[in-house]
Amino acid sequence: MMKKLLLMLVSCLPLAVLAQEKGIHFEHELSWKDIRAKAKKEGKFIFMDCYTTWCGPCKMMSRDIFPQQMVGDFFNDKFISVKVQMDKTAKDDDAVKSWYNDADAIAKEYNVMAYPTFLYFAPDGRLVHLVVGSDSAAAFIAASAKALKPETQYYTRMEVMAKNAGNQPDTLKRLAEEAMEMYDGRYSALFASRYLRAVPSVYTTETLQFLDKFTHSSRDTGFVIFRKNPAKVNQVMGAKYAEKKVEQIIFGEEIYANLKEGITPDFKVIETKLQKKYPDLSRKLIDKFRLQFYQGKDYDQFEKAVKGYIRQYDKQLDPSDLSSFARTVARKAKDTAMLRTALAWSERAVKENPGPDAVSVQAMLVYRLGDTATAIRLQEGVISELAAKEKKFQKEYQEKVLDKMKKGESL
Repeated sequence: MMKKLLLMLVSCLPLAVLAQEKGIHFEHELSWKDIRAKAKKEGKFIFMDCYTTWCGPCKMMSRDIFPQQMVGDFFNDKFISVKVQMDKTAKDDDAVKSWYNDADAIAKEYNVMAYPTFLYFAPDGRLVHLVVGSDSAAAFIAASAKALKPETQYYTRMEVMAKNAGNQPDTLKRLAEEAMEMYDGRYSALFASRYLRAVPSVYTTETLQFLDKFTHSSRDTGFVIFRKNPAKVNQVMGAKYAEKKVEQIIFGEEIYANLKEGITPDFKVIETKLQKKYPDLSRKLIDKFRLQFYQGKDYDQFEKAVKGYIRQYDKQLDPSDLSSFARTVARKAKDTAMLRTALAWSERAVKENPGPDAVSVQAMLVYRLGDTATAIRLQEGVISELAAKEKKFQKEYQEKVLDKMKKGESL
């Protein structure tokens, strides 16, 4: 009777739970301190899955890879495993909330750059290995097995390289780029900083391009250089190069990171926040954000605001902004006068920074204004340039636009 009852209870368990029992056993109830203590006591490595709720590859790994028998057999024998949610949502349960502080500290200390990021710690708590991104079960096991031997541990190798790299700019640059390719925020930042100290001057094309690639937040050295020395940067890289980078980072950190899907942003609150941190830029940034919001959500409001914005910030405008605004008008405007105004913006953008993207917007506006022959000629030039640059997907898209122009169809 007891055996039959146990069988009935097992049959009632959710399939997901049964599947997970075959795969990796994650410690859901332990704190980060407890995990480290358990690993040290049992002499096991720690496997940490750093994920977010919005990350598709993270969900794929949890759904398709972690529950597999072969994956569970490997990890459960050698690792104490824990999942750490790196973002915060209204649906988080108490277990997730209990890790909020540790998750923030882990993201900062190890400079987590992408998701999923898998961190591997030795039994004594040292970070020794890194794997980023989704993969097949066999490939994931092979990549994770490298965490178990000092000679194949990624962080152990980089630690040695950091001690032996010296001050040669070429070596430091190569190591920084290698770390960046691994999405290793820790050593990419370290080697980038050492590289910048080793070069004779920051203000060269090669170094500034490097700096741009390695500048992701307001905490990075590059942000300070772009923010405080825009004239020197622009003299080498072109007009408004520094300002564009600074704006990009501020938008990401202070605006987009705090937006919630389906909720209209409180522009006043955002402006107040910007005013405290970037008083010299806050007015322009909030005006640009408001315009971008209307651009995607409310064309009528966008059309009312965009002309005033361009008049007010005329000398500060980047060609890509002009093209972006003009493209929206080309797609949605019904007024001929507005189309002509946008064409002037587009022509200015092409003059300041000619390229296939800018010219394609110009072609769209010319087509909307009825000059089909000129539009087709411009569009054919766009396609030729993209073909020469081997931009396959952009070329295919622009070919579809050209086909519509030749058929007299709406774009």
